[in-house]
Amino acid sequence: MINVKDYVIIIGSSNMDLNIYSERLPKPGETVTGGIFKQFLGGKGANQSVASVRSGSDTFFIAKIGRDAFGDQMISQLRNEGINIDYIIRDPNEPSGIAFILIDKNGENIISVAPGANVKLKPKDIEKHADLIKNANSLLVQMEISIETIKEIFSIASKGNVIKILNPAPLKPIPVDILKNIDIIIPNKGELIRLYSLLGFKELKIRGYKEMIQISKDLARLGVRDVITTLGNKGSLIYQSEIDKTTKIPAIKVHAIDTVGAGDCFNGVLASKLNQGEDLITSVKYATSAASIAVARRGAQASIPYLHEIEEKYKEYNRLFN
Repeated sequence: MINVKDYVIIIGSSNMDLNIYSERLPKPGETVTGGIFKQFLGGKGANQSVASVRSGSDTFFIAKIGRDAFGDQMISQLRNEGINIDYIIRDPNEPSGIAFILIDKNGENIISVAPGANVKLKPKDIEKHADLIKNANSLLVQMEISIETIKEIFSIASKGNVIKILNPAPLKPIPVDILKNIDIIIPNKGELIRLYSLLGFKELKIRGYKEMIQISKDLARLGVRDVITTLGNKGSLIYQSEIDKTTKIPAIKVHAIDTVGAGDCFNGVLASKLNQGEDLITSVKYATSAASIAVARRGAQASIPYLHEIEEKYKEYNRLFN
């Protein structure tokens, strides 16, 4: 029995992030010394859940993690955040997911992930929670779980009134029948262009915003309602197919020291604000404000701002751009 009326449900990964901060990223075959090591809780699903709950929404998280020390830390932290963890599965046979992350002085990063128990989240694990999924206000899914599981999630969600959001990262081929069940897709620019190619479209000769707009329109013809392309320090580009409108959302200029988790912060806050009844454009502005705080801090979950910080930054955002 669910006693929460309006809530976000996030389904995806939880990892332990092992970060090294150094002057620059190594080239293939090169060793760069002198870095600083930090350990943070991460994983796209867990990060987005933290962003959702910190921005003011009741948040449920479905994931599969190992019965190990890292998994124990994940459970403890998520519980402390106030996230509902009743639907997290502990796998006795697989370790919790691990991400090795190298970050340079400009905040740019390279990441290698050993997914562990994350990829063991199966469609049968999802079927048990159909009512929880269908009765949510907003649903957010990423791609650190199997494509079969993602398909099952959106198939169930399509039977309810939930706002269905896919963050296609890390990108892999997405069947068209999944896209038909998605309301909002949120790739970055590189993912948008690669997804277009994976779907069999021919390369466009136009570049820049015109290219992104055309790709967004073609994705909408496959069934996606809204396409939000994140552009890092250039903000984002929104295409709303129902009104055939494109909107550019600028970003606040900040000194970035760690971009790990900033996209997850954006996605989690967006889902949260949609859950709270905000329209799409306003929700993106809130998400942009939150991400501008996150990139100026280290760590994935550790960098995610709280509601009062987001509200203050949102006021600043409106002063700058309205």
